[in-house]
Amino acid sequence: MRFRRSWHRPLTLCFAILIVITVACIEYMTSLQHQYISQIEQENAKEELSIIRAKLESLIISDIYLVNSLPVVVATNREFRQEQWEAIAENIIERSSHINAILLAPDDVVEYVYPNHHRRFIGSDYRDRPEAWSAVQEAKVVEEALISDIVHFSSGERGLVARVPIFTDPPFNQNYWGVASVVIGLSNLLRDAGVYQLSKHYRLSIVSLDSQQQAVSQIFGEGDEHANAFSSELVHFPHGTWRISSTIDNGFLSETDWYQLNGARLIGYSSLLMLCIAFAAVYFLYHQANQRSLHDELTSLPNRRYFMFTLKRQFSMAQRSESKECFALLNIDLDKFKQINDRYGHDAGDSVLKAVGLRVQQALRGSDVVARVGGDEFLVLLPRVREESNAKTIVANVARCLCDEPLDYDGHSIEFSASIGYAMYQPEMASVEDILREADDAMYQDKLRDTK
Repeated sequence: MRFRRSWHRPLTLCFAILIVITVACIEYMTSLQHQYISQIEQENAKEELSIIRAKLESLIISDIYLVNSLPVVVATNREFRQEQWEAIAENIIERSSHINAILLAPDDVVEYVYPNHHRRFIGSDYRDRPEAWSAVQEAKVVEEALISDIVHFSSGERGLVARVPIFTDPPFNQNYWGVASVVIGLSNLLRDAGVYQLSKHYRLSIVSLDSQQQAVSQIFGEGDEHANAFSSELVHFPHGTWRISSTIDNGFLSETDWYQLNGARLIGYSSLLMLCIAFAAVYFLYHQANQRSLHDELTSLPNRRYFMFTLKRQFSMAQRSESKECFALLNIDLDKFKQINDRYGHDAGDSVLKAVGLRVQQALRGSDVVARVGGDEFLVLLPRVREESNAKTIVANVARCLCDEPLDYDGHSIEFSASIGYAMYQPEMASVEDILREADDAMYQDKLRDTK
């Protein structure tokens, strides 16, 4: 039999439940943290997209504002020399970071260009180009600058074309003189607005829209991502609208640092780990203290407290079973143990006690319990012993194992003997004191026989 305490089972179960609840709370807090970070990131992304929209509008309108001086110059000086034209055009381009070229077309036929490497366009008649002619006609109707189409240069760069109608009788605008075409470099415009920088983090798409808010042409990106966008902004400028949409592939958390995403886990699981270590340490220390309180430190056998608990439980089981559960109790006392201590020393006495405990255990069954309950006194519980003859057989076996061979200690051969008494459980016994008393009396009777 083993002395068991059931306190650790409910405590361990409660601690396990606490761990499960703590883990659930940590994961819930982490989920809330992810939602909060995702919300903040999305709001920041929307704010950045709104800033880009404002920058695009500002940059485009500022460029158009610069070229609006051309109609005034032409109206006041309808015929000017090439030198005058180059000076005017150069001044406009220098004041803008995005205007790459200016073309002037009296009667819709290109006559002046700047810079000169675009001279190939001189003589081009817009009426021969349906798309350009449609834009010129629309600009003439609205009587204001109009961003109409995109041109592709041989270098691979693209440009936005703004058509500026010129009238010689402002503000009445009855006499149409021609049109000025201003090419705005798309790459520089998008760079200064921050589009390229933002596109490193999100998928951006910029499309131009018609009056029905339908996509007409792709300005930036690979397709109109409006349907899947987490945010969209409309870029408004005179007689034109773009839509800039932003999407993300792996969610807003993919760009966030690991420690920011797992702050709750770091704190929570670190605290939980320390709590588990503390619990394990307390459990181990308590278990060690409990073991020491239940076992003899010298022989590692159960002590009196352990044995009495086991004996009382066995006694209660026998009482409840109405004589079906029988057992016997052995009382073992070493003879002349004090003489061994006096002659060989206390260390030798300790070795004798260890040897006694080991030899008694070797002589018993696996279900039997042996305990050291005093200096040289041992008690043995023999469960499931119904016949006194069985008890006598076990006593004889214990005595033989104890006394047949002397103990070799530090070159000395120490012989020792023991007095053994036993008692059988009887139904008329009222308490464990009765069987202890009977076994004790039997042991003293055996000791007296040995002294005669």
